[in-house]
Amino acid sequence: MFASASARNPAWFRPFKAVVYALLLANVGVFMWAADDVLAPKAIDQIGWVIILAVFEWETSRLTRGRALTTVSPGALLAELTGYACALYALRYYVAIADPVEIANASAWLAISALIWFDLFNPEGARNFGRSALRWLLYAVTFACAVIWGVGGVWLDFADAVIWIICFFVIEINIFGFDIPSLRR
Repeated sequence: MFASASARNPAWFRPFKAVVYALLLANVGVFMWAADDVLAPKAIDQIGWVIILAVFEWETSRLTRGRALTTVSPGALLAELTGYACALYALRYYVAIADPVEIANASAWLAISALIWFDLFNPEGARNFGRSALRWLLYAVTFACAVIWGVGGVWLDFADAVIWIICFFVIEINIFGFDIPSLRR
């Protein structure tokens, strides 16, 4: 009747996702290894977002087409709240040092996460124009931040942003599947 997210996606998607997540863990390792007074809040931010991403991966793997999640396990909720506490700690730091690119990036990711949660529990409206436009605008903000870091030669932040954008597109694909006919074989 309804296909699961994994059944809706091409065979190459699972290995692709594994490679992307391995790159993400290596990226987080770099932030943890390089953590100093400046990078420590970014390392905490990384840990928080890995937790959030892991919960999203688990929650979206339970989706079936057209059906909303009806429950969240207390453990998953506690883990995700811990992740958000880390992300908000980092955002507070970015505000304190008045870094407009970090503030825009962190705020956009928090808003994207809110949209994903809304989609998990209310998938019927996930494709409406307003939500889609907002989603693309928020991803455009994260992409613009990546470009700013790249042009400014801040390669660690640039690479980090690109990996996170790809990781969250993986989550979006978990939610929507590959509905583009040219990708189906």
